[in-house]
This record gives sequence, C-alpha cells and structure tokens, in this order.
Amino acid sequence: MASWLFACLLTLVTVVVLPVPGVRAEVFTALVHMEGLVSLEKELLGGLESYLELERQRLVRMEQFAGRVRLALTSASQDPSTHLSDPVNAYQLVNRFINGWNTLYDDIYEDNGQGLMANISYYNFRFPDTEDFTGAVTAILRLQDTYRLSPSLITSGKLGTTTTLPMTSEDSYEMGRIAYGAEDYQHTRDWMKETLRLFDEEGDSSTVDLSGVYDHLSFAEYKLGNLKRAAHYTRLLLQNDPTHTRAQGNIAYFERLIRSEPEKYVNEVDERGEEEGEVSPDARESMSEKERYESLCREPWPLPKEYDSELTCFYYDNHRTPSLVIRPMKVEVVFPQTSYIHTAWDIDRARDETTEGVGWTNIEPCHCT
Repeated sequence: MASWLFACLLTLVTVVVLPVPGVRAEVFTALVHMEGLVSLEKELLGGLESYLELERQRLVRMEQFAGRVRLALTSASQDPSTHLSDPVNAYQLVNRFINGWNTLYDDIYEDNGQGLMANISYYNFRFPDTEDFTGAVTAILRLQDTYRLSPSLITSGKLGTTTTLPMTSEDSYEMGRIAYGAEDYQHTRDWMKETLRLFDEEGDSSTVDLSGVYDHLSFAEYKLGNLKRAAHYTRLLLQNDPTHTRAQGNIAYFERLIRSEPEKYVNEVDERGEEEGEVSPDARESMSEKERYESLCREPWPLPKEYDSELTCFYYDNHRTPSLVIRPMKVEVVFPQTSYIHTAWDIDRARDETTEGVGWTNIEPCHCT
C-alpha cells in the first residue's frame, strides 16, 4: 500500500513542481499568441460584416429592379403595341435599359470584397498554419485519453466550467482526419463515428461528405482487425457512391478474407474498454509511468480513510514565481510512512526527507477540501 502511495506522491511532485519553471512560460507564450488571434478575428469579422451588408444592399437593388421589370412585362406581354402607345410606358421601357440594365451590369461586376481580401492578405502571416492545427487536435486527443472522455462529451461543449463552444460534424471530421494522418486508427474510428452522429443531428446543414467518413471508418476498422465492420462501412460507402472503384476492390478483398477464416472474425472488438474501476495492487505495480499519471488525473485511487489525519496541505508559489504569488497552487500530500507531522517544522522535515530536497517554499497550512 505504501509503495503505490509513494509512487503517487512522486508523480504529483513531477506534475506540480517540474513544469512550472519551463513549461509554464511556453504555455503563457502560446496563450498570448492565441489572444492575439482573437483580436485579429474580431477585426476580420468587422470587415466581413461590412462586406455582407454591401452585398445585401446590392441584392436588394437587383431584386427591386427585377420586380419593376416583372410588373411592366405583365402588362406589356398581353398587347405590346397598346402598352407602348402610352408615352409613359414607352419612357419607362427606355429608362430601364438606360438606367436599369446598365446599372445592373455595374452592380454585378462591382467587387465589394476588395477591402476584406486586402485585410486577409495583409494579416495572413499571423494566421495559424497546419502544424498549429495538428497541435490543437493532438491536445484534445491527449485530454480525451487522459480522462477517458467520449467524443460526444467533447463535441457537446460540456467540459469543465469554462464556456466551450459545441463542435459541428465538420469539426469532428477534422479530428478524425488528423488522427488518420497520424495512423491513430482508434481515434480515427471514434471521431468518424461521432461525425456520423452529428451528421444525423444537423441534417441538411452539414457539409460533411459521407463517402469520406465511410472511407475513413472502413480503413480504420481494417487496421484495427475488424474486417466485418470494415466490410460494413465499405458497403455503406458503395451505397453512397456506387462508382467508388477502390471500395469495389476493398469489399471483395474483405469478404474473401472473412470467408477464408470465419472463426477469426466472430467476436470483433468494437468500442474501448469499460471505464476504469478499482485497480488492484498488482495492476498498479505493472502500470507504466504514463498510465499512472493518467489514472492519477482521473482520481481512481481514493486515499484510504486511515490517511485522512496525515494529509498535509500547503500553498506553493515555486520560489515566488509572479503568477503563482498572485494565485498559488494548492498542494495536498500524504506521507504514509511518516506519523510525526504536527507542526510547520515537521512538514518541512518530512517534505525534505520524502521529496529529496525539492525545496518547497511559502508553506501555508490549509483545510483540505
């Protein structure tokens, strides 16, 4: 019991202490850049809204002119000679050609988007590139793995207390596509299936190409060893696009493999395993460091009740790092082999013995909640 608790403590120390001096600065820099993108997008949106307003005005002028022409032709078409014998009608016909159709010609060729295009071109150097996009996707995939989150929970925008915008089927498709490019077929399958779910919800408003979704799902299932499911998605692909030559070859290949070894594909793995429950001591000992870290983040190992009285809490500011001075981190530590922690001096002594002199500063006892 003490060994795995001590492993948890070391993991906590690694996670809380070591990243602060270096990684914190990188994260801060990234956040500054992202905040700049928010300001830039706000400015570009202003240009886009101005462009849309000009386009709306142009369409209104064109629709009004079309209405006048329809009204005149309703009368003139029945008896053009009688209609044009009225000098006012004759004047209006000529006027429509001089000041109507000529103006319409100019309206059609009017380019209201020059200002917006110039803005986009001017600020293009500040736009994120494909590497940034891949990094953003990878961050979500790591979060998903660490906390075992379902794609539907992520796309619904229900993560934490921060307002998260819901993701669309197009967003989900891009997640799966990036995972596919990284040969991460588990995530490819998860996110492409989520894309299908969102596609059904969104209906005609979705612009996702179903053939592409089925194609990715088919190959992902094949790489995961699920030939029956690969064949299933290939059939759906052919239903959506009967001329897809590669799918035609793939379905024949999948069916031939299934017929040759039918017993091999009886029980195929479909979804990820069940949520992690109680972890046995033997299982904990066999976990990799990454698995221990992810499990610690999910908090599957509650502390035994007998350690409640020995739980030590303090605030940590990493030698008065400015951001942590304003808002220090709250650290909770238990020393399973130390029973003499009663005073601040005892905390210092136990701390130094257990963490080999990491050098905690500004320890302030607090209530563990």
